[in-house]
Amino acid sequence: MDKILYILIVVGLFSCKSNSIAQEKEAEKTKPKVEKPKFSDLQDNTIDPNTVHLIAVIQGVTKNVSICEKNFKTATTVKVKQIINSGSGITNMISPGQEITFGFMNSPTNDFDTLKQRIPKDKEVSFKIRENLCPDMSKTVYEVIGFKTKD
Repeated sequence: MDKILYILIVVGLFSCKSNSIAQEKEAEKTKPKVEKPKFSDLQDNTIDPNTVHLIAVIQGVTKNVSICEKNFKTATTVKVKQIINSGSGITNMISPGQEITFGFMNSPTNDFDTLKQRIPKDKEVSFKIRENLCPDMSKTVYEVIGFKTKD
């Protein structure tokens, strides 16, 4: 009688073990596959700190402007249409519909006329700007790092 009892216990253990193995294999089949990020994906999503990519409509281009006690040879007033991306550390975030003046960092005075022709009023332009705080830390000055006109 003891032998029959031992045989039943052994058979029961093997049957339980085979079910758990089958369940584990089923679970492996249903696991979603996670794709590793590609280098190009990471590169597109990264943006420098204090930098904003946006699309704006030109309201006007001016010469010799002082923004926050900082002098710019050329500046433009724009109406923001869309924020594309922004980096970390932005203190005063720009919102669509806002009207702002951007200063051009390295714009020689003799290029003013060329710049004014390149970005006329009501032209849609894609800007890459950097935010800097004014000396009194209450306001912000935005400097154009680069821009691209939409044709």
